[in-house]
This record gives sequence, structure tokens and C-alpha cells, in this order.
Amino acid sequence: MKGLIWFRSDLRIDDNPALMHASRACDELIGIYIFSKSQWSLHNESNVKLEFLHNNLIQLEQSLQKLNIPLLLIETKNYESLPIDLASFAKLNSVGHIFWNNEFGVNEGKRDLTVNNLLKDNGINSACFDDQVIYEPGYLRTGQGKPFSVFTPFKRRWIENFSLDFMNLEKPTKPLKIIQLNSDLSLLNFPKKHSVDMTLWPAGEASALERLSCFLGKKVNSYNKSRNDPILDGTSRISPYLTLGIISPKRCILEGLKLNNFELASGNKGVCKWIDEIIWREFYRNIMHSFPRVSMNLPFQDYTNNIHWRFSEDELEKFYTGNTGFPIVDAGIRQMLEEGWMHNRLRMVVAMFFTKNMLHDWRLGEKFFMENLIDGDFSSNNGGWQWSSSTGTDAAPYFRIFNPITQSQNFDPSGQFIKKFIPELKDIPTAQIHQPKDDLFSSIDYPAPILNLKESRVRAIQAFKDAREVGGI
Repeated sequence: MKGLIWFRSDLRIDDNPALMHASRACDELIGIYIFSKSQWSLHNESNVKLEFLHNNLIQLEQSLQKLNIPLLLIETKNYESLPIDLASFAKLNSVGHIFWNNEFGVNEGKRDLTVNNLLKDNGINSACFDDQVIYEPGYLRTGQGKPFSVFTPFKRRWIENFSLDFMNLEKPTKPLKIIQLNSDLSLLNFPKKHSVDMTLWPAGEASALERLSCFLGKKVNSYNKSRNDPILDGTSRISPYLTLGIISPKRCILEGLKLNNFELASGNKGVCKWIDEIIWREFYRNIMHSFPRVSMNLPFQDYTNNIHWRFSEDELEKFYTGNTGFPIVDAGIRQMLEEGWMHNRLRMVVAMFFTKNMLHDWRLGEKFFMENLIDGDFSSNNGGWQWSSSTGTDAAPYFRIFNPITQSQNFDPSGQFIKKFIPELKDIPTAQIHQPKDDLFSSIDYPAPILNLKESRVRAIQAFKDAREVGGI
């Protein structure tokens, strides 16, 4: 039988259940990647992420050639036209079975349902699998049979149900018959403007595995202590590879467990904390599955629909360019603009400054991150912004507002990170570098603060209190 594997956010050979099942069931196999520029725009996909995607498709094409699987590109108008284009391609090439791994989000769910129905109407079989999560979405439930909305009990249930049987990694079983179709990725050669140095992000599975090995061999033991200090570079920087599925979360967890006697909740604290972060990704995917409204531009906490968010084009422009006058906030933003990536601690600091101190709508910040991050992941980015803005699940209490100066002093005490990304402050003494501009560096070309921290904190707390009263809370 001739089959087709539809690659989406799973651009790898290792531990790819759709590819494994397809290679078992079929003698001939075609690989396809379907893209829509309008859909990318609708989902705010960044140019740096799209270039990373292109680079990884090139690597995937080379890996598939060894299995006699050509990789073809199909350009479609949008998610509505995709099912028709996919079914037409399958019929034209006498494909009897299509395989894919599931994605998350309302649009993606509607797309796949339509695809399933149309393929069935055309006599084409389909099979889908979960590769971004260990447990089937919605499987883990509270004692009352409800989906989890708080991370800690979710993680506890995740660990209680865990078995090494889940850790069987999927691989293609055999080389397939040669198909006379030539791969052609030239359709993706379109201008992608950004300022990120792509040598920071080498493409391909081998690069992802090398990065994982380096992290586990050199950094993971101190991860629970060093992960919050951005200048230490103590994190794995695996997130771009997880986002596009260049490496699977199962592979990451398994390699971590090997270092910790296969313990999830005891032993090496660095390994346990790092696996926690991977479980967070699964938690946010379960939230998106169980509470579809969060992928429809709506907050999880209904009462926060009543918040009167401010809007200032001048403040937004200063924020978007890293010129708020608060060094740690600006350094984080400039890191993202320069590297396509921002340290996780700074993502929280920046997001809370935006939504609480600036009192601007979290959706604007969520969009800004997606437009600039190489690891822009819909569910994790949405979950992080809603947590920081106190609109989401497991959210920070609305009166918990990070002080960016204190955060800077705690996690960049020497100011090295600030000086790296804001070189105009390189000569400012450590004692002053965390502070907004004052007379000490009045002659330096760095902006004055856009707001007063104390006043903005009072304003934010009152805005949330007012929203709660309107919502009857």
C-alpha cells in the first residue's frame, strides 16, 4: 500500500509515531509538508521561526532520502482550503492511507476534523497520534473527574501515572520502495527579514541531540540553581527544537531519567526541575485541549474580561524596542530581538511589567512575543502570558506584581546581563545599574523610565479589584 505522512510540528525521524506506523503499514511512503503564508500571518509566526523551519525541513529531507521517502511541499491558501488540497494530492498519487501527529488549538482541531471527514468520503484511511505529550490530552483528571487547571496537582497526577512503558521510542522499521517523486523545497525560499544570527540555532535532529547531550552532561546538575540567572546561560535552549518537533519531549525526558536512576521526584534536583519544565509544556497543551477558549483570544479567568486595559502607542513603541527605561526589562526585550529567544525568568518579568505596570492587554504582549521568538509555541506562550497577567489558569494572584528592580538585583546582581544587551550602560556602577535613569547617568543615551513603579502598582491592583466587583467576585 502507498501511504503518506503529513509532517506538521514533528520534523524528525527519531520517536515519530506517525512515521513509525506509516513505515510499518506501507510499502511506499510520501512525506509532505503543507504551509499557508496567510495562516502563518494569522498565527503571528515570526520570520526567524520560519527560517528555522525552512532550515530544518532541508535536514529532514536529507534524513528521509535514506528511507526512500521524498518530501514534498504543498502551499495552500488557509486551513479551510487545506483539506481539499490534501485530498486532491492523495487521490492524484493513489495514496490509500494518511498518517499524522496531532497539534493543539481550535483552528487545528477543526482543520483535522474536516480532513478526516473528507478523506473518509474519498475512501482514504487516516491515522493520528499524540507525540507532543506523554498522556493523551484530557486523560489526566482531578478526583472529581474534571480537567486540571492548576499545575502542581497536574504534575502530581502525571508522576503517579507515569510508567517506563510510555518511554518506548518510535523508529521507522525498514527502508521503503523507491518512489519516483523528487523533493523540492524551493517554495519556501521567500524573503525572511530579521536580525537574528542563525548560527545560534543550528538545524536538524543531530544538532538538537547534541544540544541535549551538552546540557545534560554539563549544566543539568546545577539547573535548579542556575536556571534563573540569565547571564549564566544555565538553561538547555532546547525549546525551539521542541516547538517544531525536531526532538520529542519523550526523548528529552528519557535522557534526563537515565541520569537520575529513572526517578522523577527525587534524586538529582536539577534533572527533576528540568523535567518539571517539560511537564509544564504538557500542562498548557492540556489546558488548550480542555478549555478551548484560551486559544480563541479569551482569558481563562472570565472576570478579567472586565479589566479596562490602557493603550498608549508611545509606551508600546518604547516597550517593543527595549526602551522602557527599566534596564532588566529592556535587556530581556533586546535579547529577544537579537537572539530570537528570551530567558524564561525574563519572560515573566517582561510580561508582568507589560500587563501590570503598563496595564496593557496581555494579548498585545502575547502577539509581540510570537512575532519575534524562534521558539514561539502557541500553548506555552499563551499560558505564560496569562499566568503573568493573572488572567489564566494557575495564575499569579493579581496583587502579586514583580518589581523589575528587585528582580534585576536578585537574578543579575553584577549587571553583566544588562551590560551585554544594553552596552550604553556598560560604565554604570553595579549599585546603580538596576535602577531607572537618574542624574548619575543623565548624559548617557538611555531613556528615562516610562512610568512610576509605585503608582503603576496601585493602578493595576485597583483595575483588577474593579473588574472583580463588576464580575461579582
